[in-house]
Amino acid sequence: MATVDLSLDDARRIAVHAQRLDGKRPPATADGLMDIARAIRVIQIDSIAVAGAPTQYLVPFSRLGPYDRSILDRLVYKDRKLFHYIAHAASLVLTDDYPIFAGTMRPYIKRKDEYGRRVAAWMKANAPLRRQVLGKIRGEGPLRSRDLEDTAEEHWQSTGWTAGRNVSQMLERLWLEGEITVVGRDGPQRLWDLSSRWFPDWTPRQRLTEKARSDRAVDLSLRALGVATSGHVYYHFTRWRYGDLKGSLARLVDRGEAIPATVGGRKGFYLHRDYADLKRTHRASRTVLLSPFDNLIADRKRTKALFGFDFAIEIYIPPAKRKRGYYAFPILAGDRLIGSADLRFDREARRLIPQTVIFEDGFAMSADVQRAIDELEVFVRAGR
Repeated sequence: MATVDLSLDDARRIAVHAQRLDGKRPPATADGLMDIARAIRVIQIDSIAVAGAPTQYLVPFSRLGPYDRSILDRLVYKDRKLFHYIAHAASLVLTDDYPIFAGTMRPYIKRKDEYGRRVAAWMKANAPLRRQVLGKIRGEGPLRSRDLEDTAEEHWQSTGWTAGRNVSQMLERLWLEGEITVVGRDGPQRLWDLSSRWFPDWTPRQRLTEKARSDRAVDLSLRALGVATSGHVYYHFTRWRYGDLKGSLARLVDRGEAIPATVGGRKGFYLHRDYADLKRTHRASRTVLLSPFDNLIADRKRTKALFGFDFAIEIYIPPAKRKRGYYAFPILAGDRLIGSADLRFDREARRLIPQTVIFEDGFAMSADVQRAIDELEVFVRAGR
């Protein structure tokens, strides 16, 4: 297949378009949110809400504008069209994609990596805790972690904040094995129930071969990225868990799903066939704020390569060493990342307070940027 030559401008437009960050906004409804979820495929979860809302609500906001947060909650916890699992981090993923994630829902005892063996040994040593947790959830669920007694015989050891949190660790491991899932929230606490009785009857249950699972995941990852290298694909969607990345890309090329491409003269890129008609990407531009965990910028190396934008989440960096701020929102204007705004929601004043606003060379504050900040304030105020 002939290689497509793309400029950096082309690649940026395609990336922004693939992430539904250009053109007319979808309606701020359940249908609009699901259209976005099907396009971007994964919405990362994080509990930090210093700007007035955690990232799982901010990612749809950047694409829909202000919307009713209860729409997302209903899609997850009532309609069950999305569920909690590990994608490129703890995320909301499509129930339609259950067969892709089911391939990683296997007992730790069957895992061959060093960390998997360590977890398996800990779970074996705490078999009574496992039985107790599953038994109580089965009989009384949904339950919070604090509803469960810590009967561990061997404490979980780690070098970080998870040391000794035995019940939480057991819940996390049972979640990753697919035994339980998150079915609601009680404030900051997750509610857990058995997966076998929570997933709807229409959940696709076909068992995919490793090859088929890899092919499907690579296709969805590339479609969400628009144009990417194999490394970009590997880091996205089902991050680091592609059974045959090289083979999947070759098969996608053979089927015409992926097209070899160069970007700015650099080889090794693939363009998804959905964006082969470059005229489709010339759509009305928007100026929006992106969550620090947004899909467009989740891969820092790709962000630097395509957008020339150097970005890192600085939450765990000492204040004196921060460049952009504690919770900085990159500012997307059309197909350029023009700066960042570190924002904090003042709950008493019910206002969004800019802490630090930085612009890249050649860009400055504008009415469009102010409008984007104002829209975020409207959104987070409405959610309280």
